[in-house]
Amino acid sequence: MRRTLMVLTAVLTVLVSAAAPASAQTRPRGIADRLMLQPEDLGGSVPGPVEDGLTWPLLPQPCADAPVPRPVASRTQAGDLGTRLRVYENVARYRGAGGARAYIDELKAQLARCGVGGDQEGFDPVAEDHMGPDMVLFLGTYDEGDRYVGYFAAAAGCYVVVVMMSDSLYGAADLTTLNGLGSAAMARAAS
Repeated sequence: MRRTLMVLTAVLTVLVSAAAPASAQTRPRGIADRLMLQPEDLGGSVPGPVEDGLTWPLLPQPCADAPVPRPVASRTQAGDLGTRLRVYENVARYRGAGGARAYIDELKAQLARCGVGGDQEGFDPVAEDHMGPDMVLFLGTYDEGDRYVGYFAAAAGCYVVVVMMSDSLYGAADLTTLNGLGSAAMARAAS
């Protein structure tokens, strides 16, 4: 028994040692600055880090029990738009355009299956493919459905861009402005 344990320990040590250099070589690179929303997109506001304790996900998964495709790299940032709107962005890179589209397809399916409406809290679908293919507009509702954040999510090549907007004054994001920011984020990710 002791000899078997020693052999297993030796084999595991060799496997872990052999895997370490391989995993270091395949570590994904980060998301470049040029792919993120810039101050000119945010009315001059310089984006910065997302504050701790943000309760809304920046890569949404509406059905808690169903996984979504995971990216190989992602980056988030936040910025103000005027005095009351707060904008959050996540750019995630997938393995090829098929991986990015797979996330958007699964997001749409989960919104249809697990979306809420009325006085419920959760994710509420608004529109699909409203400005082109592989995109979705939806809400994150709270306060018994009376308040919401807006989400714009789209695939652009091998990237998924998610732009979320909150409104500190009214508790209801401006979806027209959100669509404009989402379009700018898509253009940057496609460049």
